[in-house]
Amino acid sequence: MKRFLVAIVAVMMLLSLMACNSAPAGSSGAPAAAGNKVLFVGRDSGGDGITAKRLKQEHGLEVTVVADKELTAEKANGMALIYVSESVNSNKIKDIFVNIPVPVVYAEPQSTSDTGMTDVEAYGSLTGGNAAKTIEIKDGSSPLAAGLQGKIDVYKDNGKMGFAIPGKEAIVVATVPGEDQKATIFAYDKGVKNVKGNTVAAREVYFYMFEGEEINQTDDGWKLFDAAVQWALGKK
Repeated sequence: MKRFLVAIVAVMMLLSLMACNSAPAGSSGAPAAAGNKVLFVGRDSGGDGITAKRLKQEHGLEVTVVADKELTAEKANGMALIYVSESVNSNKIKDIFVNIPVPVVYAEPQSTSDTGMTDVEAYGSLTGGNAAKTIEIKDGSSPLAAGLQGKIDVYKDNGKMGFAIPGKEAIVVATVPGEDQKATIFAYDKGVKNVKGNTVAAREVYFYMFEGEEINQTDDGWKLFDAAVQWALGKK
């Protein structure tokens, strides 16, 4: 009888284990994996809406939009990526994400100064009579370059474009043509030092795109955007 009971218990345990292994993903009621969640700091309309849509459709990400005035560090909990639009008020963002181990893509130039990606005030923009549509790839071997080389039209027509002067440990991917100090796309890998000498907690990317220029982006511009997102997520 004792052996019979032991055998029954063993069978029940085996059946239970098989049921757990065959259960569909997400059936346990656990929250969705952080790997598909992005915190989008900006607006849920206009140009930001175009970018959020691309993050959903091209990258399969679950997008949570939060306005800059409602932002707290806790909003980053459970996120795989943070995107900071150029539409934000940088004074409400500052360095809120610097010590959080979640990768960030910044499109707001001033954020590069606040976070230590650049030195104080070492950022700017091409607007008005200086508006531009072309950037120059400086490191075509980087996965952030999306396989592109040389001068690339990232806008269909001249538009607003941001830049900054990164630190020596940054990966400089693209610059303003003829002005190598003014990087339009650059990044810091996790663990390197930023210009303040602080260790970077997670991958950071600066991307030139101003809010409102999303509709002006060329296919190559979007390729570079996609590469920035994939690299930040550790997929490149």
